[in-house]
Amino acid sequence: MSYQIEAFLDDGKPSLKIYDVTKQSLCLSWTYSGSNEGSQSNQEIRQLFRQLLLLTCKQDICNVRVFNITPCHFDS
Repeated sequence: MSYQIEAFLDDGKPSLKIYDVTKQSLCLSWTYSGSNEGSQSNQEIRQLFRQLLLLTCKQDICNVRVFNITPCHFDS
């Protein structure tokens, strides 16, 4: 899975967009909407990291391979 990451300032507010290149779709869109108040700022950052963690987990699930193992019978 390949991603295109766009990080920029939108009217002075940090913004982040992550696109899935293979599906050509937007995976994550985040813009800081809080004030400089400490508790709201921490909540905004926690929400961003939660979304990034979920995106990482989604990528890991897509990379899982399933192997079918058949038992070997040894003749003695």
